[in-house]
Order: sequence, then C-alpha cells, then structure tokens
Amino acid sequence: MSALPPPCRIAALYVYPIKSCAGIAVDTMRFDALGPLEDRRWMLVDDRDEFVTQRDTPRLAMVRPSRLDGGLRVLAPGMPALTVAGTGGARRTTRVWDDRCAGFDEGTEARAWFSEYVGRPVRLLRFDASAPREASRNWVGSDAGQPGALTRFSDGFPLLVVSGASLAALNGRLAQAGLPAAQMQRFRPNVVLEGLDAFGEDMLDTLAVEGGSDPATVLRIVKPCTRCTVPEVDPLTGRHEPGILQVLSGFRSDPKLGGAVTFGQNAILVDGIDGLLRAGDTLLPSYRWD
Repeated sequence: MSALPPPCRIAALYVYPIKSCAGIAVDTMRFDALGPLEDRRWMLVDDRDEFVTQRDTPRLAMVRPSRLDGGLRVLAPGMPALTVAGTGGARRTTRVWDDRCAGFDEGTEARAWFSEYVGRPVRLLRFDASAPREASRNWVGSDAGQPGALTRFSDGFPLLVVSGASLAALNGRLAQAGLPAAQMQRFRPNVVLEGLDAFGEDMLDTLAVEGGSDPATVLRIVKPCTRCTVPEVDPLTGRHEPGILQVLSGFRSDPKLGGAVTFGQNAILVDGIDGLLRAGDTLLPSYRWD
C-alpha cells in the first residue's frame, strides 16, 4: 500500500477588497457561493466603464482598504481617509476581460477621491451579487456554474494558491540575475502554503482541511495562473520595476498555455461553502499526474 501524501499547512491568507489595490492578511477566511466573502467586492472603472488595474495604474498598489461596518475605509499616500458606505448606488454595467458584469456606484465622494489619486476620472463599483460571474467552463468542467465556482471582480477564479517554496525558488533565481527578492504580495495570492516543494502546487488536484467542518472545506486546483506585469509592481512604492517576468519566462513558460508565464494555481471551492479556512490549518492534498 502506498503512503498517503504528506499534509501541508496554510502559512497565510489574504483578501483584496478592491481589485488591484493592497490586500489584507486575515486569520480566517469565510466563503459564500462567489468565493471569499471579503475578496474583490469592489473595483475601479474608467469613464467608459472599463476596469482599471495596476497594469495601467501601478500606484493602486499603495491604496490600502480595510473593512468598516459593511463598507470600507481607504487610505493612500497624500490622501485623506475615505469612507465607503457599501450600500445603495446606481447600478452600472461593466466587464472583467470578456465577462459582462455589473456593480453599484459608490458615489461622488469615492469618485472624486479615486479620480484625484489616479489622475483621471474613475468610479468605484461594488459587485452586484445578483449577477455572479462563472469561472471558466473550459477549466472547471462539471463544476461550472456551481456555488464555489463563481466569482466577483477577480480576473477569473475565486481563489489563487501559491507555495512559499515557489517564491523562495524564484528569489534564488532573481538573486542570480542580480535582482532584489520579490515579496509574496506581488503575486496577490489568497492562500499561501508551506510544506510543499517548490512549484508543488502545479501538481495538486485538491486540498481538504484536516479535521475541519462537516463537510470539510475542499479546494480544487483548476488552472495555472498566467502572469501579466502586476508582479513587477512594487507594492510599497507603486512603481513598475521590470525583471521578474524575464526571470520567470526562463523557467516558467507553459507550452500548454501557448508559452504564457505562470506562477501559482487558480482554485475553486468544491465542498464546505459554509466552512472556512484558518491560517495554520493543516491541508490534506491529493495530486494529479497529467
């Protein structure tokens, strides 16, 4: 009889209340059908209702939100604190990549604050949960459209899983190239694992919380995370600093994805929608070998 694969552990959990703004480290992550409750509930759009991210506005990395009575308190360098109610607002249609979706305009004060900070007209929208987005049917298969395989304003999937050993391996290569180490925050994970080999997340099939709720919270890994320029934005300065993608492309180009650079794995929730994840939880992995 073969031995069971060794467990791993949740080293850290993060949520990102506003898409492309700073994340928040949390001890506990709760879910609803659309993923982590606190994640990507808000998003900035321009005057054409197109979404705005660090790809074109890297200084968003320095916008620091925190939850406040169902809404948000938002801080940024050189700006007064902003309070966002998180209720009401006119409904506006927008999109994330090829997906049409909708949100509620958080009003004139938020519009003026963010427009001043980014230097062009933008609005802050709160996701309309009555019209959830489906994670890609091409990747989630039979779970398509099911609770846990839906999302809000994320790029495409409700969760991103990264191993700390993978970052350590990348930082070793960055050092060889004469570049500074990268912080995990550049890669914007929701779940950071320890106890896996470098890039061990690439071979994961599922992760189940050991001794958790009944049914146990179970994540299913569904797609490698392809990388754009966001990891090259320093989260402390909001400046674009090239180099990381070039190093990654030397050993993380995936031929199954047309040579796209990948780092981390997208995931969905396949059991335990009413459960939770805690920093320090032991996870029981299963693997695929395709």
